[in-house]
Amino acid sequence: MKLVPMRFKGFEWHHNPQEISFSCEKNVREHISPFQKSYIQNTGRKNMLIRGEGELYGSDCDEQFSRLLALFKSPGSGVLAIPKLCTVHAVFESLKIIGYPKPDVLNYSFVFREVMEETEDSAPTSYTAAQGETLWDVSYLFGVSIDALVACNPGVRRPDDDLSGREVALC
Repeated sequence: MKLVPMRFKGFEWHHNPQEISFSCEKNVREHISPFQKSYIQNTGRKNMLIRGEGELYGSDCDEQFSRLLALFKSPGSGVLAIPKLCTVHAVFESLKIIGYPKPDVLNYSFVFREVMEETEDSAPTSYTAAQGETLWDVSYLFGVSIDALVACNPGVRRPDDDLSGREVALC
């Protein structure tokens, strides 16, 4: 079985990161009254942080890192698709080289920060995929599970297939 590569804004990792962690928090405040009673106020969740570490390897590992650095420097947010885990709209917040590069191996770490957006009131029934978009991207954009999209679009073989210009049923 071939694992689908992690993707962000059309960039695909040659080798998925070795470690990924998700940090989810809520804005919770405790208010204490003069009579020693406390009240908890939950004002919602914070944007999720996605952190990871991995290796770029091969004779072109420096070129792979240069492409990753160019992606980091590009403005704006995009869809981050992490196979078997989640798809989120995020910004590329941090990119670091870890330790000293070895021959044909470069260790790196990254941080993405989720961008929470308001959902639209009207739900469309289909969508024309933009350049480079996959079912993972469509899943995030419309809040439809990847399993539902696969079931509704039998002509799509894999969730990571390029759907540029194709009509996608949103179930």
